[in-house]
Amino acid sequence: PRSTLFPYTTIFRSRDQTMNINLIYPQIPSILDRHIPGTTITSCQLLSDLTAQIKSQLEQSAKDTPFTQVTILKAPIEFLMRKLATQARTQPTSANLNIVLQLGASAQDDRWHAASGWTVTSQPNNLQSNQLAGLLIAQALQLLGRQAISNQTAPVSQRGQSPARLLDIAKSPTVLTTNLYIDNRQNAVLLRQSGGIQMLVSIHAPAIEQYLKLSQ
Repeated sequence: PRSTLFPYTTIFRSRDQTMNINLIYPQIPSILDRHIPGTTITSCQLLSDLTAQIKSQLEQSAKDTPFTQVTILKAPIEFLMRKLATQARTQPTSANLNIVLQLGASAQDDRWHAASGWTVTSQPNNLQSNQLAGLLIAQALQLLGRQAISNQTAPVSQRGQSPARLLDIAKSPTVLTTNLYIDNRQNAVLLRQSGGIQMLVSIHAPAIEQYLKLSQ
């Protein structure tokens, strides 16, 4: 698929308004938690490590920016849906930036599969979400080459309670990133290595930092 880079837009917010950067991933019950075939390494473990490292890097870059706060939200999808619905009702849209992270998997059958790659999905008709998606895909193309693709997930009517449903509920800029496939042999090798996780951090953190500079 051909990736699309989005035009830059200006993001307006008050200079003393806190910007909450929410790193979000659904917390799956252990019996359903997908794992790398032949190992005990699960997707939730990998996402916990990934979000913690992104948070650490963002906090380092924002240490001189008192009105930026980075939070990890991990919970069952139903809780996350309620959380973002409340956020949409009670907070200004410019107060939050939501990054939903997931790992791809073709099936829960302890086998290797062919689906692979890194993707980003933005909210329809949201210029800021599209802008962040463009920055993320540019970073991913530099680091992953053709493994990085821009991808639209299932339409709203078919999303049900998948992580992509959070894009429809949120009013603040929100993107969903799929960070390689846990049951693809080549992707799994990267995910098992600290260098692979750091590469995923290096996709997210610089793109988010660049996005925030546009909001100042």
